[in-house]
Amino acid sequence: MENLTESLGHSTGEAKQLIGDAKNIYLIPSQEPEALALTVALFYTLKELGKNVNLIIESLPENLKFLSPSLDYISYPKNFVISIPNKVALVSQIFYEKNDEALKIHLTLENGNIKKENIAFYYSETKPDLVITIGVADYQTQLKNMDSFGFLLDSPILNIDTLTRLSAGTTENKKFGKINLIETSSLTEIVYNLIKTEGAVKKELAVCLLSGVVIYTENFKKNLTANIFEMAGILMKSGASLEEIVKNIYSKP
Repeated sequence: MENLTESLGHSTGEAKQLIGDAKNIYLIPSQEPEALALTVALFYTLKELGKNVNLIIESLPENLKFLSPSLDYISYPKNFVISIPNKVALVSQIFYEKNDEALKIHLTLENGNIKKENIAFYYSETKPDLVITIGVADYQTQLKNMDSFGFLLDSPILNIDTLTRLSAGTTENKKFGKINLIETSSLTEIVYNLIKTEGAVKKELAVCLLSGVVIYTENFKKNLTANIFEMAGILMKSGASLEEIVKNIYSKP
């Protein structure tokens, strides 16, 4: 049987050291709302530390877009590649036209025939120093839906997750990280303890973290502990408005 330390993964100190040593970091959250809110919190924190940070999500849900001042603020990989194997078709000329509506790439074929299934699309980026996953139970399953991000393979992973998912009947974490920061507390508490400092919490960060609390507790209706209330109090004193967060998260379109 695993001892308690093994079952809970690595320590917050080890995770902080791994982040401190990294410069180029990619964040990959699950699609759970709490994980998404906390990923934005990590994004703000790592930017403040001078890290080069990329957030890998398709988009934030409408009710969480208030956490980011603009979608342009969230950085994505920039070097996108369109690849056509020579054995399929030999391209002799290429040019493009760009207008307000679209970019069109024109190819002149010397021989062969191109079909949609022959074209590969992917990002060509330097392998990051660190990948941080938030609330992801199985990294391999996550990457199956991210064919364009093959450059993330083989990078060190900080795997942040909570054992509380098991009580909800969801998938057990596969412990795929170099560091597995997996604890019995909520995902929000884990991230809060990872990024908190001795100084005051900045408002934009406090809003993301308090949003995580609201989502995890379903607006303070369940999963309530003394630590949750203490953390919520600190975040509200740092400028996060509980009323505004609840309004945004639970407002109907």
